[in-house]
Amino acid sequence: MVNREIYALSDKDMVLFALYVLGGWRKRVHTEDIALKCYELAPSKFSWVKYPQYPDLQPVRFALEKCGTLVRGGSERKDKSITGGWRLTEQGIQWIETNKSRIERLLGSNLAPKVRLAEDKRLRELLRSEAFKRFRDYGEKAEISHADFAESLVCTVNTQPDVLNERLEQLYSAAEVLKQEKVKEYINFCQKNFATLLTKMGEESNAKS
Repeated sequence: MVNREIYALSDKDMVLFALYVLGGWRKRVHTEDIALKCYELAPSKFSWVKYPQYPDLQPVRFALEKCGTLVRGGSERKDKSITGGWRLTEQGIQWIETNKSRIERLLGSNLAPKVRLAEDKRLRELLRSEAFKRFRDYGEKAEISHADFAESLVCTVNTQPDVLNERLEQLYSAAEVLKQEKVKEYINFCQKNFATLLTKMGEESNAKS
């Protein structure tokens, strides 16, 4: 029996919720994975017309591209050099917090077992790092070396800026969801104090030295 309340949910509601369920608050998620999750949650809304046993990718891709500042990323292309996939932005996470209860209620029996966000592994490692402990104790006056900063992100001093930035974004998203305000402060501190390392200019300078 079809749950008629599902039709009160927009495609935007569904794709953002699916992205959240799949961990899009801390990592990029492939468009096809989002489409499959939407189909699992609401098959009557996200299937082909003639062959309803198959998930329809097009409405999912279209909805994601219309989500504006709530998501970051893009659809995958045949050109493998183009990084695809989607992540929730900070605004997207806030949107989920505001709308999650409504969406879960309307999905009703179609809802997969409720997602309980486990503390991200990298977040746990950050909390155990010497750099974070030093920041926790001394705040803005903390003296943190390049090596300590990299180690707190589970990286090395040779890690490229794009990877460092990606790790910082992932940690900030996890901290936002899990209400870890001190972690957000630490990330802001690192972005300010290691700005040179986090830019391409910093990458080039390091290579020359």
